[in-house]
Amino acid sequence: MNKLYFIFILLLAAHQSMIHAAPMSFKGSTTSMTQASKNYFSIESSYASSIKESFGVKTVRAKGNGYDTTSGEIFYLRKLMRKNTINSQANLWLFAGAGFIGIKKNNIKEHHVYLSPILQFDYETKRMYGMVSHQVLRAGHENFDATKIEGGFSFYAAGYTEIQPWFILKTKNINSLNNKIKYTPTLRLINKSIFMDVGVSTDGDASFHFMYTF
Repeated sequence: MNKLYFIFILLLAAHQSMIHAAPMSFKGSTTSMTQASKNYFSIESSYASSIKESFGVKTVRAKGNGYDTTSGEIFYLRKLMRKNTINSQANLWLFAGAGFIGIKKNNIKEHHVYLSPILQFDYETKRMYGMVSHQVLRAGHENFDATKIEGGFSFYAAGYTEIQPWFILKTKNINSLNNKIKYTPTLRLINKSIFMDVGVSTDGDASFHFMYTF
């Protein structure tokens, strides 16, 4: 974890600039997204009931270390804090999910009900981005807690109607599923309500993330 926080601090200090024009949910909007890699696939959709909260559904399949897990949940997202300045924006989010998870290991299958909170902090400008999140997910005697740290910079400033490319370094660890921290250099493209990530981890695992708000 010390290495993760060191990388995050370096990336966070890399640039100074203006507010980043990321895709934003608004009251009455629907956001759908999918993420895919060799051992991970998720799809979700949520509805923003206000500018501060939304409700949604999500399904995930994740594998690793002999585990094969499949989960489905409903979730609630709440913006706990937003701090705006002339040049930047900081947000604190709370996700709360409840659902069912199926766990297969050594040909033994288990099914559990779970509650899973996620706390996420992000900071962004028009040229810089940083994010830290931690999820608590326990099922039976298993621990699938997940920590993510991401940071990076845009190649140039762009308006809302223009495509803006970013370089993002993603780091992720899921307890029980991962032997080590996963590092994924990523190209991010943002345009209006479309958000797309394409990356390849240092282990050669390709990943894709697509989000659309309407």
